[in-house]
This record gives sequence, C-alpha cells and structure tokens, in this order.
Amino acid sequence: MAESGSQQKHRHSLSFRLIAAASVWIVVLLAAGGLLLTVAFRDSTRQEFGQRLDALLRAMIATMEVGPDGGIVLAKPLGDARFDQVFSGWYWQIAEPSGRLIRSRSLWDSSLPVHDDGADMGHHDIEGPKGEPLMAAERDLQFPGVADPVHVMIAGDLRELDERVRRFDLLLISALGLFALGMVGAIVLQVRFGLRPLRAIEADLDAIRNGQSARLPDRYPAELAPLVSAMNAVLDHDAVLIERARTHVGNLAHSLKTALAVLQAELRGKPELRTAEDQIGVMSRLIEHHLARAAASAGSGRVLGVKTAVKPVAEQIVGVLQRVYADKAINVEMDIATGSVVPMAREDVEEVLGNLLENAWKWARSRIRISANAQGIVIEDDGPGLSPEQAVAVSRRGARLDEAMPGWGLGLAIVADIVALNGASLVMERSEWGGLKAIVSFAFRA
Repeated sequence: MAESGSQQKHRHSLSFRLIAAASVWIVVLLAAGGLLLTVAFRDSTRQEFGQRLDALLRAMIATMEVGPDGGIVLAKPLGDARFDQVFSGWYWQIAEPSGRLIRSRSLWDSSLPVHDDGADMGHHDIEGPKGEPLMAAERDLQFPGVADPVHVMIAGDLRELDERVRRFDLLLISALGLFALGMVGAIVLQVRFGLRPLRAIEADLDAIRNGQSARLPDRYPAELAPLVSAMNAVLDHDAVLIERARTHVGNLAHSLKTALAVLQAELRGKPELRTAEDQIGVMSRLIEHHLARAAASAGSGRVLGVKTAVKPVAEQIVGVLQRVYADKAINVEMDIATGSVVPMAREDVEEVLGNLLENAWKWARSRIRISANAQGIVIEDDGPGLSPEQAVAVSRRGARLDEAMPGWGLGLAIVADIVALNGASLVMERSEWGGLKAIVSFAFRA
C-alpha cells in the first residue's frame, strides 16, 4: 500500500527523525532506570521488612522463660495488637521439643509450617492460615534445663510490602512520565531552534523564487555559510549566462531581420520575383517566431529573484498601440493594483503584454480591460472570442497556437512559450463581454 503524504513527509523530515530518535532513546533509558529503581526499592523494602521481623523476634525471645513444669512461657506480651487480632496476618509461634505449640491469639487454632534447615536464623516466604503470603523469621534456641532446642518463629503479612511497592511504582511511573514529557518537549524546542536557520533558508529561497530577492542574505550560522555562498555563486553565474545568451539572441535577431528586410525591399515591386518575396516574408515570420522562443528559453524564467512592475510597462504599451491603431476607438480600462509586480524580467513582461494587447486591439470592437495583481495578469476584450474547442487548444501547454488557431498570428505562441518558461500558466477563456479573456497566472508557479 502506498504511503500517505503525511507519512512520507514525516519519513523525510529531519526534525521528525531527530525528535523521534531522541524520544526513543529517552524512553528506553527511563524505562531501564525505572525498572532498576523498582527492583532496588523492592529489595530494600524486603530487607527492611525482614529487619522488623528480626527485631520482633528478638523482643519475643527476651520475654521467653522456662516455666516450673519445664514448658516455655512469655513473661509479657509483645505489645502489638495485631498479634491478638484473629488472622490479622501477623503471627508468632513457639514449638517445644515435646511437640507442643505455643501460638499467638491471631493464629487461633492454626499453625505455621516450620522450616528446619539447621540455620541459626533465616527468612522464608510461607503461606498463612488464610492463604496470605507471609515472611517468617525463625530460630532454634537452647534454654537451660531443656534438653532439645526450642523453635521460635514470627511472621508478617507481605501484602503490606506489596502495597508499599505498588504505591512506589505508581509514583515512579508518574514522575518518570512527566520527566519524559518534559525532556521530549525540551528536545522539540531544541530541534526547532537548532533547525531555524534551515527554515530561514527555505523562506529566503521562496523569496528568490517569487522575485522578492535576488540572492541569499549573509546572516546564517557558520555551518551553513559554505552552502549559502555556493548557492549565491550559482545564482550569480546563472544570471551572467542568461544575460549573455539574451544579448547573443538579440544580436542574431537584429542581424537576420535587417538582412531579410533589405532583401524584401529589393524584391518589392517586381512581379516576376513575387514568389521569392513571399518566401522571404515566411522566413521573416518563422525567424521571428523561433528567435522569440530562443529568447524566452534564455529568459528570466530560469533566473531567480527577477521581478517587474506591471503598470509602467502596460501604460507604455497602451500608449504605443493607441497611436498605431488610432483609427479604432478603443476604450481601455486599466485595473492594476498598486505595487503589482510579477516574477519575470521586464523584456518578458513587455513581450507578453505587447502580444496580448496587440491581439486584443486587432479583434476588439470597442473595449479592452487590463487587470493585474500579485497572482497574475488578465487581459480581456469584446471581440469575437474563442470557441470552447479553441480555448482548450490554446490552453494546452506546448501547443503551436499559430497552427491551432489560424488567423490569430504568432503572438499567442510566443506568449505561451515565455509564460511557460517563467513557471506560470496561460489560460484562454471567454470574457464577460463575449470576447477573449487571457489569464497569465502565477498562483501555482513552481
């Protein structure tokens, strides 16, 4: 199954990889530390519990005496009410050599299992009269006048120990969980702060791509300075190559068009050479078309950071066309937002506006409207317009508009090439007046 866009983004995100790796490492370390603390606390609690039993056992031994009949008696009670509460979980028991058992009231008529392992003193986990888990401390004692040793034991309820360990585990998990959240939060802040220069580079590159800047600024950390210098060097070199190519193309266009104009002037008025004159005209149009494409290929669409204000160029071209088409009473509406700029070189803007406006002037009956903002340029007229099929063909990227739309000239083909090379889109629609509406959009510029 293909990964979703979010999963792919996270997989290739440097921030996500840093945060995820650090978070996993923190969780592993805290889990291991928490396990060690739990084991250490349980062992320490058992040792403390065993020491309490030893202390109670010594206190009981201190009160034991041999009675007149040779039996063992306690001179005074231990002073812990739990030994008098039936099945309280705290018990003591004395086993005489004769087999007689002396038991705490808490045992009632039950008895504790005796471990005779020959040790002087030991701790054992046993089961109580109600099946409760107990820890027992026991010892064999030799009393004067008694031939065989007396077995003494005292037992405490391990459920108290387990409850203490459970409360400690709950507190430890809560503390370590809060600590882990705090550490992950600190790592997120650290990563975001540490990678902020990379996000700054992304924003600066967007500014270059959108024509707001020409180079990356020199304000990055030392680790990124070599990368920034290399990128600026590439941008500068690219700009030099583009300007050189534009100059060569312009020189070639001027030379060829001048030579063809001279030939055409020489042939004009000579009927026997009419075919040659026509072919020179075809050559002139083809050279104009393909040189315009070459100029567009070398244009600013490949140079980042270039931008041009639309209004001055539009006003200049409108002024020229009003003089050229003085015989047509065309009302021009200009709705260009203040400060509107497009990410294209001035030469490309002049070529696009010139061709679109000239085409509109040829076909308009009485009205032309020019609109522009940061997203693009719109030119519409009240001429015959395009059919839906023609609009689709004109909008198709890479189409030869002069071939798809006979009678519309080479201008729209040149515009399509320049617009595409500048990363924009050209769409032809029917205007609200019924004519052609040409939209040059930079909204989805790569």
